[in-house]
Amino acid sequence: MGCGMVRKVDELGRVVIPKEMRRVLNIKTGSSVEMFIGENNEVVLKKFSELSNVLMFAENLAETIYDNNNISCLVADDEKVLVCRGVPKKDFLDKKLNLEYLDRNCDFFVLDKNEKILIGQDNLFENNYFFPIYCDGFKCGFIVLLTDNLLSEENLKNIVLLKNFLSKLLRF
Repeated sequence: MGCGMVRKVDELGRVVIPKEMRRVLNIKTGSSVEMFIGENNEVVLKKFSELSNVLMFAENLAETIYDNNNISCLVADDEKVLVCRGVPKKDFLDKKLNLEYLDRNCDFFVLDKNEKILIGQDNLFENNYFFPIYCDGFKCGFIVLLTDNLLSEENLKNIVLLKNFLSKLLRF
């Protein structure tokens, strides 16, 4: 699959990924890129998801939140849903996040039913709580709680603790 973009390698072995490709792949400053050699000796670049390294922990975290609070839970990287509990997998897993709302810097934020969290899909819940996950100072994902109720202050504090723990786990 050629796209007609040619770039020269500089004296340090660096190649600039064109802006158009970075935009399409949602690669921002600080994003990690995975490199490997393909079948025909080609160099393959792929956007790397830090959360994929701790996927089993993310699955356990979502399951615990759902089992203990009966609150539907998603864990997503900065593009798509990686884990879901309490909602049909076919409706949520691997679905793209609507990045329009997700650039906020805070411990958590809430979107209402009118704000689409997934591209091409209406919200089913009145309140959608987003807890950004950071790795090395950059937002790399979210814990998302889907509920019709407002969460208690204690629940919010506990989820912030869990997302901070997950952020620290990503450093190892």
